[in-house]
Amino acid sequence: MAKRYLGAFLCVLMLTLSSLSGCTRKAKRTLEIPSGSAGIVAYGSLISLPSMEQTLGHKYDGPVHEIHLRGWERMWTCVRPFNDPQAIAAGAPKIDAHFLRDGERVPINGTAELNIYPKNKSWINGILYLITEEELLSLDKREHGYQRVDVTDRIEEFRFRGGKVYVYEGLPGAPVATSADKVTYVLIKEFRDLVTGACDLQGKEFRDEFDRSTRPCEFPVLSYRDIVWEKGN
Repeated sequence: MAKRYLGAFLCVLMLTLSSLSGCTRKAKRTLEIPSGSAGIVAYGSLISLPSMEQTLGHKYDGPVHEIHLRGWERMWTCVRPFNDPQAIAAGAPKIDAHFLRDGERVPINGTAELNIYPKNKSWINGILYLITEEELLSLDKREHGYQRVDVTDRIEEFRFRGGKVYVYEGLPGAPVATSADKVTYVLIKEFRDLVTGACDLQGKEFRDEFDRSTRPCEFPVLSYRDIVWEKGN
């Protein structure tokens, strides 16, 4: 008799837990992407709406959705050399920079930036914008060193109709600093603060998720004011 009641109790418990689990799991909503438009996932500086508007060159009045992107990991591992040969070839001036450590001059080769890498059972949070295809092409130019990847089926909150959703990841073979290089590449404090400040504006939960889904930075963090900038030869 006791075993029968115990079995019935466990059965009811499992059904209750299953029901509660189903209630807390949000069903995907369908998001219509207008003709001639596309979605873009911002996971770094473009989380900042002013940064996105500066990139677009005008005020953004479209939807802003907090989302989760499945199957990716976010890290401060992508580096951008100051004297990128492609940039110099395009006419950009050469830059020499250094900082002082214990009175010694330490050269800086470039800055660290965020990147994402495919990784099973991982996720990152971000912001989803909808922009025109013309604006998307302009964004391609801004994201030098990155490539646009289709992640339409990787957004946790939505299924999409009428268009695709993209994210930018570093190009294969893009510069990545080794452990020996990490003292000569730095994370600019003001840039880091732009990213984390934009997360703070989204709310504490968003910021906490950003921190949890981003590997800690291994590069020195320096303010612009602590760097000596010089024109190269």
